[in-house]
Amino acid sequence: RTFPRSRRSGLLGARPLLASTVMGLPVRGGLRAEGGARGAALHSANRVPPARTTREWEEATWRRARRRVLALGGHQSECTTSAGPSEGGFERIEGVSRPAVALGKFNALHLGHRELIRRASRMGHPCLLSFSGMSKILGRVSRPPLTATVDRDRVLRGWSDAMANGSQPKEVVIPFKDVRHLQPEDFVKVLVYEMGASGIVCGENYRFGYRAAGDASLLSELGAKHEIPVCVVDLVETPRGGGAPGAGGEEQGPRAISSSRISNLLAEGRMGAIAEMLGREYRLVVGCDDILRGARGGGGRSLSVPLESFRNLVPGPGTYPVSVVASGDERTTADCAGPGIAGTVRVGELDAILECSDDLDLEGEALLCMDFT
Repeated sequence: RTFPRSRRSGLLGARPLLASTVMGLPVRGGLRAEGGARGAALHSANRVPPARTTREWEEATWRRARRRVLALGGHQSECTTSAGPSEGGFERIEGVSRPAVALGKFNALHLGHRELIRRASRMGHPCLLSFSGMSKILGRVSRPPLTATVDRDRVLRGWSDAMANGSQPKEVVIPFKDVRHLQPEDFVKVLVYEMGASGIVCGENYRFGYRAAGDASLLSELGAKHEIPVCVVDLVETPRGGGAPGAGGEEQGPRAISSSRISNLLAEGRMGAIAEMLGREYRLVVGCDDILRGARGGGGRSLSVPLESFRNLVPGPGTYPVSVVASGDERTTADCAGPGIAGTVRVGELDAILECSDDLDLEGEALLCMDFT
């Protein structure tokens, strides 16, 4: 298009706008004219305003589009665009400097998860990012976790020594309903521009975005585009504990560590192989109030607990040696230290019967923990 001479002079101070589509919403492109006194001043000074970096333009454009999406009610079509969270956007990760995000489900907190977090600690403060409510939204069968919620703090504290900066990893949980519609690039923009991630770590088989459209390779590409380092970690294997059982019942040959594999081993009662994948003994947790309500024994050296009372997944039927410790804090098992009481637990179809070598005094205790030795 040809402009009259009087209008062309006003374009000398023009600067480009990012032309793109963000979250399914068109963003204007082309030139923005600087007219009037500002245009004349720029022309007379023979200069233009300082240019923004690509990342600054991306962040500004993203935030404008996000405000529009939230104003329109949260998200548009599931098939063609991304979704914003239910209200107000995603919060920045607080309480740590330079948060480096490790992506995963982190159900078991096994050695593969520890390696992800260890790599994240090289980029900044390690943060585990996972999603809540996924099973319910996707219509999957909901099962107890492999590591009880009240036991996670103890495990993460124990991993502090393996971190590059010696810090305890921080857990960050996002409702799955707030991210399920996000396209892969929009998910990365949330991590970078809204949550303030300084680095991203994932396993080689990680998938993300609406309908799992993104993989580790795409995540690396998007990281480069948005100027944030991305580390893709190979699957961690155990020297044994994954192949077919040998003559002695132990598994032969290496195999990748995974939460699903640990669940299968738990159903088979193979606690030694599980301990190898976790890097610690498997711990079963139950609330003491649940014991007193559901136990047939109720105290002394023997008690019975309904399986539904346990806070995490129970091994398959069988008899197992255990070490029993108790915690007075109902929020965490982190203070369960020192030698426990030796005993055995016999897991049946409906309940688990615990037999101890000494009397169990549960007065004033909140949690009972059984470490499978």
